[in-house]
Amino acid sequence: MPYYQIRAVDSAGREISRTVEAENDAQLLSFLSFLNLTPVRIERRPDLVGRLSRLLNLRRIKRKDLVDLFENLHLLARSGVPLSTGMWDLAEDVENPAVKEMLQDIAYRIQSGLSISSAMARYERVFGSIAVSLIRIGEETGNLDRIFRDISEHYRRLEEFLSRVRQALIYPAFALTTITIALLFWLLYVLPKLAELFSNLRVELPAITVAVLHVSGFLQEYAPLAVALIATAGLAFAVARSRSERFRYVTDRTLLRIPVVGSVLLSFNYAFFSEYMRLMVSAGVSLYDTLRTLETSFNNRVFRKAVGDLREHVTGGGTISEGMRRTRLFPSLMVRMVAVGEETGGLEEQLSYLAEYYYGKLDHITQNIAKVIEPLIIITVGTFMAVVMISLLLPIYDLIGQIGRSF
Repeated sequence: MPYYQIRAVDSAGREISRTVEAENDAQLLSFLSFLNLTPVRIERRPDLVGRLSRLLNLRRIKRKDLVDLFENLHLLARSGVPLSTGMWDLAEDVENPAVKEMLQDIAYRIQSGLSISSAMARYERVFGSIAVSLIRIGEETGNLDRIFRDISEHYRRLEEFLSRVRQALIYPAFALTTITIALLFWLLYVLPKLAELFSNLRVELPAITVAVLHVSGFLQEYAPLAVALIATAGLAFAVARSRSERFRYVTDRTLLRIPVVGSVLLSFNYAFFSEYMRLMVSAGVSLYDTLRTLETSFNNRVFRKAVGDLREHVTGGGTISEGMRRTRLFPSLMVRMVAVGEETGGLEEQLSYLAEYYYGKLDHITQNIAKVIEPLIIITVGTFMAVVMISLLLPIYDLIGQIGRSF
């Protein structure tokens, strides 16, 4: 759809500038009337510029905004307030301008005749394909209030987990950054001056000092080239991951095998799989549609392939547990509990237990990340200080010895 850059005045006399997506001029004017805006200037924007502006605006919507949004939608759905009216009221109260614009657009399109799921599907990049699918099912079954609550709770769990990871990594990141800066300072500034002093005093340098000075000289001469090579390698890596599914699969599989990192990724994806399977099964989504939606929702290509293989197995008449076993990715605990759920008709309950278990495991890992990394940091700092001190003290001792012998 075309994009328009508008300048308008609201009912309070404030001037507003924003980018609006509309099918034609008539829909644009209808939308502005719905917002109680009086247009002052309207310009058609190039599609590329409009899409970029919309994308940047949507990126301002954070996960914590979605937690509050779906919790409020849950309350609205329970109270029986029409969602178009409720979303308009929510838009008036939110502080994030991007959320405000999104809610106004959704409210307008619902009032114009679109279904709730269709209006929210325009923001699938924000909500995710699984959330949109759940909203569609909730709309068809009349369970929107429960769907909104489940989505809010899922986003809350995810936000809490990521917040704990960020907090756990603050100390290691600070320590490594400090060590790197100190190391570069010693190698690029302090050691060259000391080397010049030792040379003028004709002190014979030990092997460790000579080695450290070679490293210092190499960095001084080739530092810009090294930075350029690292940047080029990083760019090439990113391009290869974006263009080659095979390369991305291999790198994702490698990440899963790295200690600590692999444990976090595996537990997170197991929890993700269990949680969304539970949500979609409880909403009444067919297994085929559930697995097809899940397949496209995984960022890790190893899990995406495994869920794709699982979908094909289920489509052929097999059970979920047997398909999970054949992928050789899911642990025996998951397979066994899913098998029990299939046999007893309690699949939703078993998936809920699994989600709780792996979220709990994630909590334990994130709480102990700093404890795991701290010994590595101490060893790194100790090694760095030992090398620096030995490379500096040995020539100084030799110099003191020479001075003593001269007297």
